[in-house]
Amino acid sequence: SPALVPGDRVYLHNQRIGLVQITRPDRVDTKYLHYRLRLQDYRHHVVATASGTSVRHTSPGRLESFKTELPPLPTQRAIAEVLGALDDKIAANEAVAVSVDEYCEALFAGVSRPEARPLSTIARVNVTTRKPDDGHLRYLDISAVSVGRFNWPGRSSWADAPGRARRGVKAGDTVWSTVRPNRRSHALVLDDDPELVGSTGLAVLSPIAGRSALVYQATKTPAFLSYLEAVAEGSAYPAVRAERFMDAPIPSMEAHGEERFEATAYPARFRAHCATTESRHLATLRDTLLPHLMSGRLTVRDAEARVEAAL
Repeated sequence: SPALVPGDRVYLHNQRIGLVQITRPDRVDTKYLHYRLRLQDYRHHVVATASGTSVRHTSPGRLESFKTELPPLPTQRAIAEVLGALDDKIAANEAVAVSVDEYCEALFAGVSRPEARPLSTIARVNVTTRKPDDGHLRYLDISAVSVGRFNWPGRSSWADAPGRARRGVKAGDTVWSTVRPNRRSHALVLDDDPELVGSTGLAVLSPIAGRSALVYQATKTPAFLSYLEAVAEGSAYPAVRAERFMDAPIPSMEAHGEERFEATAYPARFRAHCATTESRHLATLRDTLLPHLMSGRLTVRDAEARVEAAL
């Protein structure tokens, strides 16, 4: 997937990355080209020109062989400005999430004590099991979970769900991938969606007494990660048995410290969640507008109206 490199710094890249540079700025707008190369026809071109068996790859010359028609430069800039407004808001929302992370980490350190206690004092693991029915689900697989976040799953039928779709996940739970814990794939779920179902490859940590922010923060410490790595079983595919999470060490704190942390951290986490949810909708809108703008089926003016309504 193409990425736009900011022009305010000097970057180094390895040979696995192709760098596309504009040689005719009088004919091509950089941001417009970035969005143009995100269309499916260019992705198909890259895949079609790739070679190799075990690791498929392409070359700069093949990347440059793609041909496309260009609208007038003012139109290019107008299209880039409309789509860029959505990406700017998404970036601002990401900054909110980063700030909340830093704030909660500092707050947690301020109320923690050096003594350790097990996670079982504030959470339970895999409380709810889901069984297939005639309805729909949003299946959360371990591949969708990364460090501190997860990709919102699409809606599908239970008839098409994999056998691993068994973990009940509700708002306030923390999900941790039991596989390869060194990757730190975990996230706080604040979406109140009864159709959300997790993979059996996830440990779903449900808070006791509503301590959602506390459970999530407690499972982010280096001591917690070190414990998971130590009890993981298997060499090529190390995994932690779900029940082992309950013995993982977390910092101790006074009862009033827990209450104070939760009372402050949870609203902050929910603010970050709202920003993330908004970004999901904005990204969907951007990806919907993109092909229609590029093909001319949608005018810039009409797209601007839809973006203004969304922002």
